[in-house]
Amino acid sequence: MGPATPLKFRRFRDANLKATRPVMASKTKDRILVASLRLFNENGYDTVTTARISEEVGISEGNLWYHFRTKKDLVKTHQHALIRRIDTRLAVQSTPATVLDAYAHFNRLMFEEVWEYQFLYRDQAEFGRTDSELETKVTHVYEQTTTILQKMFRHMIEAKHLSIPEDEITPLADNVWMVIRYWPSFLRETRHVVKLDRMTLNAGIRHHFALFETHLTQRARAYFEAHAYA
Repeated sequence: MGPATPLKFRRFRDANLKATRPVMASKTKDRILVASLRLFNENGYDTVTTARISEEVGISEGNLWYHFRTKKDLVKTHQHALIRRIDTRLAVQSTPATVLDAYAHFNRLMFEEVWEYQFLYRDQAEFGRTDSELETKVTHVYEQTTTILQKMFRHMIEAKHLSIPEDEITPLADNVWMVIRYWPSFLRETRHVVKLDRMTLNAGIRHHFALFETHLTQRARAYFEAHAYA
């Protein structure tokens, strides 16, 4: 039997182990989230199993279940991450003087959300409801988004970048959000496209501008052409 480990060293070693375990667990959890997001986006929620995610990460399925008991738990975590990202977009400020830059920025952020979390926008029919509190937040996000779009369109009109009647502002804001929100679902159902790439993303941006670009000034169209695409 070798010499006993000094008490002071044992305490230091045990403290180190305790400090390391959460870090290691956190890194594993992050790797699971990264892998699951990519696999869900590229293959669709229904076709990806926890076994496939575990294989991608290089861990046992039991290890994955330690962090996430079900695929729906993964979905909820991704939804909360998306909500945090959306909060950044909702903080974008606009004035008549800055509206072209503000709208281009707001628009890019919306489409980047669709790009990064496309399965959440596309596969909701597959993973269904998660929790009522989250659904309330999502509804609030939709309301805030269309309210901000309406405000920006009014700023464009005030700055003489856009020419539409007042009673068309709300329908335009709703249509813009619908095109962006359902672009991944449209591609999957009509073009059998599951994985978004830069070309399909920019096609979505083009479709959304088609709703009102004929009512924009030449200067505004040129600005968006240069700054609004991925």
